[in-house]
Amino acid sequence: MMVAQSIRQLACLAACVFFASPTLAAPIDIEIGVPKLLGASGKRVVLWDPVLSNEKASIPGILKSAGQLAGSKAIKSVFNWNTKRPAEVPKTIPFRPTVWGPAHLQGDAWSSLVAEAAAQKGNAIVHFFNEPERQGIDPGDAAAKWKAQMLPLRRQYGVKLASPACASDPDGIQWLQAFMGKLGSSEKPDYVNAHFYTLQNSASAAEVENAKAFFKRQHDTYKLPMIGGEIASVNRDRAQVDLFTKEVSKWLDAQSWVVEYGFFGVSTKPADTFVSPAAQLMDGSGGWTDLGRWFFGV
Repeated sequence: MMVAQSIRQLACLAACVFFASPTLAAPIDIEIGVPKLLGASGKRVVLWDPVLSNEKASIPGILKSAGQLAGSKAIKSVFNWNTKRPAEVPKTIPFRPTVWGPAHLQGDAWSSLVAEAAAQKGNAIVHFFNEPERQGIDPGDAAAKWKAQMLPLRRQYGVKLASPACASDPDGIQWLQAFMGKLGSSEKPDYVNAHFYTLQNSASAAEVENAKAFFKRQHDTYKLPMIGGEIASVNRDRAQVDLFTKEVSKWLDAQSWVVEYGFFGVSTKPADTFVSPAAQLMDGSGGWTDLGRWFFGV
């Protein structure tokens, strides 16, 4: 998968350390296994694993599930950590091209991104750098690349730019602060992008509050609309995962400053050992899990 295992394992490991755990909330009715979407705001992103584009020939369920996305009123966009949209996802769903790392700023990847920006005629949202603090990218170097290539892209094609997507641990928070400090007022992104993963054995009622606190802090710090680029519970207990996913989704749907957000992950198997099998939105046959049907409203 495009997102390296080492990056995934380190993402957001200090979520509950950075934010003091709140008092546990009252029990929540999480409607486990209910596929019907309730009250979604149309902000949800399909985090489509790029491996699915290769698996679709051997796993026919992938194409069926992709087709079902067209009828969802909950979905706002599709994202695949790449600069070229997955051909199997309905074209009615906007695609968010992504500069995952420096390699995407050149060659075919960059050409694909520019083509996407031009084709979307001012409606594109382009993501820049995925967890750069885990890739060893210097914030100053990233800011220089942002000014050299991303800002001209915005000026020429009218795209909206999402900030680098950093983890919710201190390293991620500090990296983004350093990056933003290198930019002038006219050079800031249009959206602040952020990732949040829980701790594996932390109670989800507490993790829900941790997620809310983190996202609100990012919004308040930068005074920008927010994108939740990757979110997930890594708890192995299905009830805990459902509770976290549904309560955080409900809260994000209700925040006027949240533009869109995605839960990890849409793949036929967990991307690595960090990801919880209980959080999968797609099953091994390419069909939607109960949680996937709930999240996407399919």
